[in-house]
Formats: sequence, structure tokens, C-alpha cells
Amino acid sequence: MPADPAKYVVLLPARGLGGCALALLLSGVLVGAHAQTASVPLPQTRGISAHAASEAATEQLRPAQDVPAVAIEAASPVTMTAPVVEPATAPVAQPVPSMAQAMRDRGVLFKVTPPPSVPLPAEPVATDAGNKPAAPVVPAAVAPVGASYVLGTIHFGTPQEQAIDYDVLGKLIDATDNFVNEADVNSAWKPEFDAYRWLPAATPLGGMIGKDAMLKAQALLPAVRPQDLQRMKPWAVLALLEARGESAGETSMDARLQQVAGAAGKHLVHLETLEQQLQALDCVPAAEHAAVLNERLQKSWILRIESAEAMAYYHSRNLDAWLASVDRMDGLSDSARAIEQRSRICLLEDRNARWIGPLETVFQDAPSFVAVGAIHLVGADGLVARLRRDGYTVEAVPF
Repeated sequence: MPADPAKYVVLLPARGLGGCALALLLSGVLVGAHAQTASVPLPQTRGISAHAASEAATEQLRPAQDVPAVAIEAASPVTMTAPVVEPATAPVAQPVPSMAQAMRDRGVLFKVTPPPSVPLPAEPVATDAGNKPAAPVVPAAVAPVGASYVLGTIHFGTPQEQAIDYDVLGKLIDATDNFVNEADVNSAWKPEFDAYRWLPAATPLGGMIGKDAMLKAQALLPAVRPQDLQRMKPWAVLALLEARGESAGETSMDARLQQVAGAAGKHLVHLETLEQQLQALDCVPAAEHAAVLNERLQKSWILRIESAEAMAYYHSRNLDAWLASVDRMDGLSDSARAIEQRSRICLLEDRNARWIGPLETVFQDAPSFVAVGAIHLVGADGLVARLRRDGYTVEAVPF
């Protein structure tokens, strides 16, 4: 039997689509072991220090060019051009953004201004007794809604590695009415959720990936008890491996931001439930995902490199490059890539499509602060592109 869940802490996973993508896709679902010592050293990519990891990725990360500063305040909406309306027919390929646009969009914090609200047409009225038209009832002008902010988060690493200033973020949260994130980080774990993370006792992980691969997994994850590792589904093991074996718990970015918002009395909005997140993680059968885990363990150095690159991309605010790295799925065979592509649809495209409606509702309602995994923001089907197609002004904020 697995260990008592009370002895475990919530880990924000980094399971990958070929890299550390899951670190940006999901909040608070993977269960990892508590560290046994009271003093915990600064996290490292296994075998590679955080500094060396950044150095290793330097050639791929060009420094951001000067970007016109966008004031970090709840500003009035700007005048909008007509929004681009997508055809009702089959979707067409999105245009590739120019280099200048890509540089302007480089960041992890974005200011979002809703399109101007359009009043409803005047209500028809009956004529008066003298057959003269009565004055139409003109609706009152709709007051503009202030700007909102969207932060792309990463679910492992320290604030120093992430280059995150929580004082600045706290001021932005104070200036808004709503705090929105993926799921409530304080969600209670229910016994029925165990089926999403644990394998049946009759089919342990070692039987799926073999003895040698199991020994490698144990060596890479020494904080996880062997009997628990045997019960973990492949996605859960991959999540731990690609998060550098870290268990952030209450110190994670998502947890800290929700705590700040709760203490400030903000209205909390969650885009999905914990079970919905688990369903997205577990959307590929364990027997198929075991093949991906096996290939990853055979080339475990790729995990170390990709973890280092992920943090370096985030630190340099180059999310487009990170997404490109995720999409390459380095080190995987064609069959494993096909499995990961199915996982990607569950974790990215499907969830973005579900989230965009609720997000636009809160943006139209009141200024809001949104914190979601950073990879959700970029790409043709990312939240930034979806908002712009619906007429929103989205601007990267230097941070």
C-alpha cells in the first residue's frame, strides 16, 4: 500500500511533452515525499548547478531588447481597432508573428485591456396619443473596465532562479478585484482521486518499464520510497523527474500568490477543479505512457538539460523559445512523440479552449490578476493569441 497521503506534500509537477512543459501546465496535483532533513540546500538540476544550467543554455537565449515600458497600474482601456473576426469555416493557419512582435511579446507578465463595451440598441417605444413618436429610451453608457494582468507561472525553482519579485506582484494584486488561477491550491485530496496517480497493486511500475529502468528511477528520485515509486503512474514519475525532484508545496509560486490574494480579501476564481487537472494528466493510458518514461530514463541526461533550459528560458522571459523546445520532444522516438502529442492536446489546447470564456468574463467584469502556467500563454492557440483574436489588447510588461 502507498504511504499515508498526510505524510506527503503537494508538488507542482513539471511533467513534460518532451521537456518541462507540465511545470507550466498544472498546479498542485502531484504528491511527493517530504525532505527528511530540516535544512534544505538550494535546488539544483541533478548533476548541474542552477548557475551552470543557465550557462549551458546561454547560446540559445539572447538577451531581451529594450521594450517600451508599460506602466504597472490599472490604466484606462485604450482605443481599439476593430477585432479580427475568425471565419466560421474550418480554421486556417495563424500568421507567424514578426521578429519585432515577438520581441514586444517577450515576457511572463501581460497587461490585458478589454475591448470597449457596446451599449445595446435603444428599446422600441409606442407612440403617444397624438401619434407623435415618443423619445427612444437610450441605455446609459457602459463604464470602461480597468486593465487586468496575466502572469505566466513556473512550478519549480526559487524566486531568485525565476527572477520573481513578489512585492511587485503583491501591489498588482492589491489593485485588482479578482484573483484567478488554474485550481484551488488548498483543494482537499479525496480517496477517489488515488486512481489518477496510483497503479493497481497487481501491475506495479517495475513490471511496465523493467528492472534496469526502475533502478534508474530510484537513483534519480531518492526522496521517494521504493514501494511508492512502484505504485506511481508513469506521468507522476515523469513529473517528479522533470521538476528536478523538487516538492515545492506551500512555497510554490501558485500557492504564494493565492495566499497573498486571500489575505488581501480578493475574490478567488478557479478555472478548473483538482479532479479536472488530474484527468488532464492521466488522459493517456499508463501502459502507453510507460514507453515514454522508459525512453526518458534511458536518456536521463536530456531531462537534466531540459530542466536547465526551462528555468533559463523563464528567467530570460523567452516563452516562445521554451515552447519550441517543448515541441521538439528531444530524445523521443516517433511512437513516444505521438503519445506525448496526445497528452499535449489534453494539457494545453483543450484546457485553453475551456478557460478562455471564463477568463474573458472576469476581464469584462472587473480588473483581475490571473496566474496560470506560462506555456498556456504562448503559441497560436495560447491564451494571449486567443484574447487578441477576441479584440483584447495584450501587452507584455517588463518584469
